[in-house]
Amino acid sequence: MIDTIVLRLHDLLKYENLIKNLDRLNTQGYQTETGKVDSGEILELRKQGVTKPRQIVDCLRMNHSGEFLIKQKRAKHLIASSHYSISYQVDHLKDFAEFNLSVPKYIFGSNVLQFVEHFGDPGYTFHECVNLDYNLERSFELLQGFLQWFFKTEFSGSPVDQRDVEIHRIDVCYNQVFPSMKDALCYLEYQKRLKKKYARNEEGVMRDYATSLMYVTKRYSAKIYHKGSEYKRNDLKEHLAFNKKRGYDYFDTDKYQAFSDKILRYELTLRTDMLNYLHKRHLFRRKCPAFQPSYQQYLIVENKKQRNDRIAKKIGTLPEEEKAAYRKAHPYEKIDGEERKVHRWVSKVVTQRTFFRLAVGEEAKLYNKLTVNYDCKDALFSRGLLKLCFGKLQEFIGEFQIKELPAEDKVSKLIEAYNLSHRKPLPTGEMVWFYKNLVEIGSFKDTAKFFNLHRATMYRYKERFKKLGITENNILPVTEEGLPKAPIDFRAYHHEITYTPGYLKQNNSITL
Repeated sequence: MIDTIVLRLHDLLKYENLIKNLDRLNTQGYQTETGKVDSGEILELRKQGVTKPRQIVDCLRMNHSGEFLIKQKRAKHLIASSHYSISYQVDHLKDFAEFNLSVPKYIFGSNVLQFVEHFGDPGYTFHECVNLDYNLERSFELLQGFLQWFFKTEFSGSPVDQRDVEIHRIDVCYNQVFPSMKDALCYLEYQKRLKKKYARNEEGVMRDYATSLMYVTKRYSAKIYHKGSEYKRNDLKEHLAFNKKRGYDYFDTDKYQAFSDKILRYELTLRTDMLNYLHKRHLFRRKCPAFQPSYQQYLIVENKKQRNDRIAKKIGTLPEEEKAAYRKAHPYEKIDGEERKVHRWVSKVVTQRTFFRLAVGEEAKLYNKLTVNYDCKDALFSRGLLKLCFGKLQEFIGEFQIKELPAEDKVSKLIEAYNLSHRKPLPTGEMVWFYKNLVEIGSFKDTAKFFNLHRATMYRYKERFKKLGITENNILPVTEEGLPKAPIDFRAYHHEITYTPGYLKQNNSITL
């Protein structure tokens, strides 16, 4: 359920030996900037209290003087088991070392497999591990264990303080296994006909390609892609090269290709901005009696500001003679001085850059729990935060699960059954008429446009049909075989991995 993770190790002076060891093992990849330097000028800056390397370089740049050399190393570190290389960089100016690794590739050599418990792991049971919720719940413990093992194994001579480790980015994912490659690609084509319902609100951009679709916002990106096509394009070459190096088929590439061909992969890349948003929205001081009233006021003002922005944007598109009438019909929401004052204070707190560490001190714990009179930029990467990340993933998966449109006579029976059990009945005639045209035309929006229905009328029909379980995710299949089916669980995945030997290339020293 977790794929790529980007870790930042801060305070390089403390980990001088670790960095030297990386330099010794991986000598390629330095990027530099050069200029003239006057050692006396640097000494003078240090006397004035400018001690950090980045501050010194900034001063030298500002004065157009000095000779300086900035070292930033980008390289790959071959892990102990030698079947995977970690991308890393050492930034001496920003004072961190960054490690970019795929957890499944690190453990198994491929992310065709997922970072979950498998047959042979302690405590594994098929009936629990096929359940999606069980795997989500176990992910936090698995991640904690992996990270401890990772630092202990790769940097055994340099103990790492978890308070110095930041999770800068995390990718969460799910592999949906279909009966065949044809079914997987067919389902993807149906998914391309859908749009994310909140794309407009998050100012996102949806793009679709031959074997994938991607949705990108400022805070995160989400994509669905055919794993088999991605494996053939990227990982297959690496596996074949590794097999050649070993002199035998360490990776059974035919088996990996055949399995990945049946997979659609859902993947969310959650960057620091998104982690901060989830943390501040749902976890930060959520029980603080001093902060919560102000935060609720902040949300009210945010909604007003967004509405006013939409009105202003609409007015900007209208002809001059229509602007006054629209402005009168849609007045701006008023925001008084006290509301603005509270909004500024809360906005400063919730938008502050946060470093999500593997461990934090008491000061950071208190800051994130209660309103205090000091600032703190650290927060714990907690079970609750990872759960919110997975919640976003489940929401994304759910929006792209497609159902067949039921037959017209079945819709009439659904309406009849609904009306018998509810006090406010649905209009049978109107809905049957709309549904008949919906089946022929293909979508709520296109049907409303064809009959020149008002936007509010279209949304009213959407709400009515939603009560019957019919949404925009219901489509009419274009083939006689009907809609491909693949439940959102791990049953097909574990059946393949358990009963087809040769997938698990797990390092024997790792215990999930």
